Amino acid sequence: MKKSTIITLLLLAVPTLLTSCLFDEEDLFDKSASERIEAAKQEAKTILESAENGWHVRYFPSPTQEFGGYNLFFKFSDGKVTVASEIERDPSTTETSLYSLGEDLGVTLNFDTKNALINYFVHPRNPDGLGSSYKGMEGDYKFTVMETSAEQVILRGIISGNYYVMTPVAAETDWASELETYRNNSEDMAFSTYSFVVNGKSYPATLTNRRFAVKIDNETTFYVPFIYTKTGLSFYMPIEADGVTAQDFDFVDGYYFAEANGADFKIMTPEPIRSDITFQASVPDAKRTYNQVGIDVIPSTDEEYYYVEVMLKSEFESLREKKLLQKLIGALNQNIGAGDDVEAIAAARLMKGTQTYTMKYPSFYDEYVAVVFGCAVSNGFIVSTTAITSVPFSVDSSLLPSNTDALYKRWLGKWRVTSTSSQENGKPVTFDVLVKPGTVNSSYMIRGWGITIYGDMYDLRAYYQASFSGATNTAIPIPKSTGILYTKADNEEYGKADGIYPIRTRYSRIFFDTGVYYSFTTTQTSPKLVGVYDTAQNGQATMYGVRFNTGTDYVGIEFFRWTEDSKSYYTSPAVRPGYTAKDFPVGPFTWVQLVDADGNEISGAEPRTTAATTAAMPGPAAKAGDSETAAAWE
Repeated sequence: MKKSTIITLLLLAVPTLLTSCLFDEEDLFDKSASERIEAAKQEAKTILESAENGWHVRYFPSPTQEFGGYNLFFKFSDGKVTVASEIERDPSTTETSLYSLGEDLGVTLNFDTKNALINYFVHPRNPDGLGSSYKGMEGDYKFTVMETSAEQVILRGIISGNYYVMTPVAAETDWASELETYRNNSEDMAFSTYSFVVNGKSYPATLTNRRFAVKIDNETTFYVPFIYTKTGLSFYMPIEADGVTAQDFDFVDGYYFAEANGADFKIMTPEPIRSDITFQASVPDAKRTYNQVGIDVIPSTDEEYYYVEVMLKSEFESLREKKLLQKLIGALNQNIGAGDDVEAIAAARLMKGTQTYTMKYPSFYDEYVAVVFGCAVSNGFIVSTTAITSVPFSVDSSLLPSNTDALYKRWLGKWRVTSTSSQENGKPVTFDVLVKPGTVNSSYMIRGWGITIYGDMYDLRAYYQASFSGATNTAIPIPKSTGILYTKADNEEYGKADGIYPIRTRYSRIFFDTGVYYSFTTTQTSPKLVGVYDTAQNGQATMYGVRFNTGTDYVGIEFFRWTEDSKSYYTSPAVRPGYTAKDFPVGPFTWVQLVDADGNEISGAEPRTTAATTAAMPGPAAKAGDSETAAAWE
């Protein structure tokens, strides 16, 4: 390190680490070497197992501490160790394995059997892709015991060489609550930019994993690994910067860290823009219908932006407020590129003054929450300025108009759809769909259709016909006056999926003489796939393809990205988890109703299974021709 570097790593936290503290000179000639090591092992075991509620462990994997540190809990008892980690999504997760005390130039603590929570840091292939593909995070499962006392145990990793400081957990501490605090802090205390400010001098810093890279000058960068604490963060070791020694920092005012003992040392992040704007949000009964809901928002000022979004209640309750704000703001900013007019984007996507936000096609079977929060434009991005105001609401079949056709209504609900075959595996593919009312007695909106990710993002529009006169045009006769559900080729654009490409549906058909599947776009508005309700078996239906006049049948439909409007290129997006890329389902399709329009569960449905395997990103589809021109799927 250059002499001009102002930051120095200090070994102040562990002054006795250079030699083991398990041996006293006065004992040197009183006992044999084997007796001394056995006594040291017994002392270590007694202390390790004496902590009634276990030990808090500052776990720093990697010889360079490049991933920073993580909070773990260890509890030792009768040759077993129980481990909990802030990495686990469920903070109550624990795993127990065997441990032992051995000897190797001193007493060693060894994890003797696999423990998944330690294995996260040790395995050559970390499950989250951290580290190299053959070394992982290079964590430790075997340690040299450097110091033991009732107040502190210090270990040194045999793989990494790092020091692991363990302190007893208070008897009243709930492990799960404590770990959840650490995990939440790791999310809430993470920012996009940082600077170290010491005695008024500022040094830019970047964060990767849990390690700061502090730029001292154009030639010198100093790395500072840290761990999140209950009140802020703590460096792996104390450092000295411009004559100021620091290790522990408290999080202050929601956006910066101050040295815990009052030294002139801060870690700064961008100061947030805060607003006093408040909102009155409501969902009036008069604005709740079977196919749309109006959320009225009255802000305390007409001069500031705000954002309105509707989400499932389950999703709303699964995220803490700060995490939810980060997610929603991230979605707003994800498509802002260099040179974009952010004010114009904000004006198009945000609201000002008293407004009504309209949600179209809600489900009868879900509960929703409307969220509202203030926004502003800062440094080329949209930022949040207030906490969230939320309003729960729901709709149900009681909102259907009195003239709703009974044949129309029986299609509404949750269904399990299974194809006859598929284009890759040749096996049935199953997916669950939700049929919602579009316009009563006229159309439906189907959520969950197909295998691509857009099946969960967009509603497939389908139609209702009380009687069907096209029996000669289908694979089987369809009774008239049965009340069919059918799809047709609207070429409707379903939205800008990633801010660039619109989504459309695309049909496939099979040529009987070759058995080859083709996909194509069509402007014909006649039925393409027709669903027939089984009047003899309540809650079951079959969807058939309409027969084309060239010896082919329509056999499927899927969401695709319309990438170049002028040339009619389509590409297949990523598939949903659990399905195989390009393994598009081939009808006829069997429909089994799970829940009816009024929310009643239908018994007898088989458990959902699919023939699909791990999802992969498919390549581009073939070029589509003009209306009714076929092109093979690649």
